[in-house]
Amino acid sequence: MTPAARVLRQHSLRFAVLATAASAILAGGAAPAAAAPKQPLSYVALGDSYASGFGAGSYVNGCGQSPLGLPGILDGKKQVQLVADATCAGAKAATEPGGALDLPEQVARVAAAGALSPATDLVTLSAGGNDVGFGEIAGACATQSTAVCAQVIAGKNATALPALDRNLDTLFDSIDAAAPNATVAVTGYPHLFSPEFGIPVIPVASQTAFNAGTDALNAVIRKQAEAHGYTFVDLVQKFDGHGLGSPSPWITFRAGAVDNLHPTAEGYKSGYFPAVRSSVNLAQLQR
Repeated sequence: MTPAARVLRQHSLRFAVLATAASAILAGGAAPAAAAPKQPLSYVALGDSYASGFGAGSYVNGCGQSPLGLPGILDGKKQVQLVADATCAGAKAATEPGGALDLPEQVARVAAAGALSPATDLVTLSAGGNDVGFGEIAGACATQSTAVCAQVIAGKNATALPALDRNLDTLFDSIDAAAPNATVAVTGYPHLFSPEFGIPVIPVASQTAFNAGTDALNAVIRKQAEAHGYTFVDLVQKFDGHGLGSPSPWITFRAGAVDNLHPTAEGYKSGYFPAVRSSVNLAQLQR
C-alpha cells in the first residue's frame, strides 16, 4: 500500500469511528422532550354558608358567597380553577320548598350546566348545620338555661341527625353519579366556642354543650363521607383556641347580624384552607 493510500485509509477509519460515536451520543444522550404543563384542577364548590364564605364579608350575591371564603382562596391557587360555585347560605342536604338553593338543587344545576362531570377533579362540600337547626340551637343556648340548651341539642340529636344521615347518603350518591372521578372533600364544622377561657359570651356550660352537639353532627358527616370514599376535613383541631371567648376568635359575634356565628376571613384563611390543603394533596391530583 502506498503511503498516500495508507493515509487516506487512516482518515477514513477515523471518520467512521467519529461518526459511530456521534450517532451513539445523539441516540442515547439527547435531552428528553419537555413534559407538558399540568392542567389546573377542575373545581366545583357546593354547600351551605360555611362553604360560601359567610362571615368573611365582601359578599357578591344573595347566597352570601365571598371571595374570602374557601372557594375563592382555592381558586387563587395556580393548581386550581373554580368552574362552578353553587354554595348558598341556608342550604340543606335535602331539598325543602321555598328555601335556599339546597344541595340537591346545587348538584342538579351544576351537573346540567356540564360543570360537575366525569372531568371534575375536585369538589368541596359543607352540609348539615342547617339540617339540625344550628341557628335554633344557638338561640336556645344563648338565651335559655344550660338545661334548656342541652335539652334542645338532645332533641336534635334524636330526630335531625338520623334524617341527616339518610339525606347525606342520597346526596353523595348523586355526586358520585355526576362526578365519578372527583376527589370530594367534605368539611365538618368548627367548634364555635372556646369555653376553656371562661369568658361567658354565653354561659360557659352552654358553650361546652353546644360544642358537644357539633361533635355529634361531625360524626354523622364523617361517617357518610368515609362510606362514599370521600375525604372528611376536620376543622375542630384547626380552630382550637380560636372560638368565641378566646383572645383571637375566628368566629363572628355580632348580635343581630345575618352572618353572626360564622368563620371570619381569618378563619377561612388560617383554618379552612390549611385543613383542606393538609387533607387533599392538590399537586398529586393534577394530571
